[in-house]
Amino acid sequence: MDNSRMPHFVVPTILFLIAVNLFILDMKFFSSSVPLQLSDVNITTTPKPIKQSENTSICPLSCLSAINEATQNIGRTGMLPGDQYKEITQKTSSAGQKESYIPLGSGTTSKSDWDNIIATETIINPANYGNIKEAYFVAALRNPTQNGQTEAQLFNVTDNHLVWGSHVTMNGPLSQTINSDKITLDAGNKLYRVQLKSTMSYPAYLDNAKIRIITE
Repeated sequence: MDNSRMPHFVVPTILFLIAVNLFILDMKFFSSSVPLQLSDVNITTTPKPIKQSENTSICPLSCLSAINEATQNIGRTGMLPGDQYKEITQKTSSAGQKESYIPLGSGTTSKSDWDNIIATETIINPANYGNIKEAYFVAALRNPTQNGQTEAQLFNVTDNHLVWGSHVTMNGPLSQTINSDKITLDAGNKLYRVQLKSTMSYPAYLDNAKIRIITE
């Protein structure tokens, strides 16, 4: 077929139709009038693991445990060094007098001279107990061999002197709880500890020690 004989308007018509199709396609896919649906967009997010080094405000379980323990101990008196606390028991008599017992702890020695029982150290301020009428040192002693004497006394570490009247002696029995004479607790916060000795250097035990305070 001779192309020279084709009508002259055919080629422009074809080009026009192609242009119209391209325009329609452009309008369909790129026109701003077509709203973007959220359902057409697939967004996938993966949480990023939090490293403790990236967030220093995270408190580990050990930290929470320490905070919980500290808040439970607020308000207690009579404490050991190192922020350890001792429970104080109280009771009121029919005469209206109040008795407080400050536990000191226990220990053992085989020394024939005074041995410092460090585990019994306790800070005491008599002002925390009101008007003190009487105070006593109470020691539960034990001598398994029953050889020699077992002795105990209360020592004021802060002022470096014996608490007068606190010395107690057990001679003969296997075990015995002994109340001292009346003692005086010095004013202010003072560190006290129990001293123990076995006169014949046999093992002797302080099973329990406490201070009994009577207030009006």
